[in-house]
Amino acid sequence: MHPASPAIAAFWADFSAQEAALHAQPLVERVEQANTLLEAHVKGLALELQGHPEDAVVDLIITAHGSIEQFPLLTQLVDAAPKLRHHRVVAFRARTAEPDFPIGMDGFELATADVLVALQPDNGQAALELRFARDIPAEFAEHARHMTFIMLDHVLGEYDFAVKVGAVDFVGEDDYDADVSWTPLSQLPPVFDAFWTQTLGHTGHFPQGEPQWEGLELEFNCAVDDEGNPVDDPEGDAETGGSDEGVVAVNLAANAVAMRADLPYALTLDLAVPDSAALAAAQNLQEQAATLLQLPQLGVAALTLARAGRRQALFYVSDEQLAKQTLAPLLLRDEAATLELKLRYDPAWTGYFEYAGYLLH
Repeated sequence: MHPASPAIAAFWADFSAQEAALHAQPLVERVEQANTLLEAHVKGLALELQGHPEDAVVDLIITAHGSIEQFPLLTQLVDAAPKLRHHRVVAFRARTAEPDFPIGMDGFELATADVLVALQPDNGQAALELRFARDIPAEFAEHARHMTFIMLDHVLGEYDFAVKVGAVDFVGEDDYDADVSWTPLSQLPPVFDAFWTQTLGHTGHFPQGEPQWEGLELEFNCAVDDEGNPVDDPEGDAETGGSDEGVVAVNLAANAVAMRADLPYALTLDLAVPDSAALAAAQNLQEQAATLLQLPQLGVAALTLARAGRRQALFYVSDEQLAKQTLAPLLLRDEAATLELKLRYDPAWTGYFEYAGYLLH
């Protein structure tokens, strides 16, 4: 968790000072004025209100309109929110409670029941195949596809649609697979959640006990054909100096909590291992780091990669600052002298599935 930036602190100070006056306005005016306040301090986010005009407390929803790049800023804004009298601050646009609904655009109407969805695994995420359950006039085909994306955001919720969904493809009536299960979008949420836990194995339960490591050897910077298959390249790559081999160990048990909303930060401990003694010391240090993070369920070990004289250990953690504090005594040891510590926001766990995708089926 980051301390609030001056811009975020200034927004909440202005919002708190004007909250009573805002609450006295009709909902539409409240939203407009609240967003004017936000835009004066913070860019890339928006505010929405949910509730009835006469409610003493309404939900103040902070949205990034599905832009993952803005999610860290959104989280910081929510974390810095003060206690408000008339507003309950909510991160991300939630799933609608009534997923069976129509929307209209330029004289054309489409309902969630008119869209059929098939789910397929997509490297840890859920790929969506979409088709329409009724004829769509050619002049409204692009409208219908755009409206479907809007409806998906409301049916699955902003975070799940942005993070948990991979490829999204529309298929025609002559191209779809009749043997797969097709679900109306209006009925998708429980089907999606069951697919997420049962088919993809993302139960959300923090792994207990020992990690479940499975290894593989990979060749990096190798020449490949148009389909990604390795091919002989005796001259090598002039820029990289040719291909090199690496050994990856993936913790398959971590798949249970992959993409959990409270484990979005990828933390990498990267150490030089010029000889076998350094390799053993790096492995021991990284294993101790895994224990320190996992015991309080602050983070989970995802994978290790030994390549080009270095050994990397990748963890996914809930709070980057707290993770650094937890590991600080360990990383002051002599064997951590070559340490490169890297942190990035990776809610879709792309660093994990880059390699876990070879092993998880």
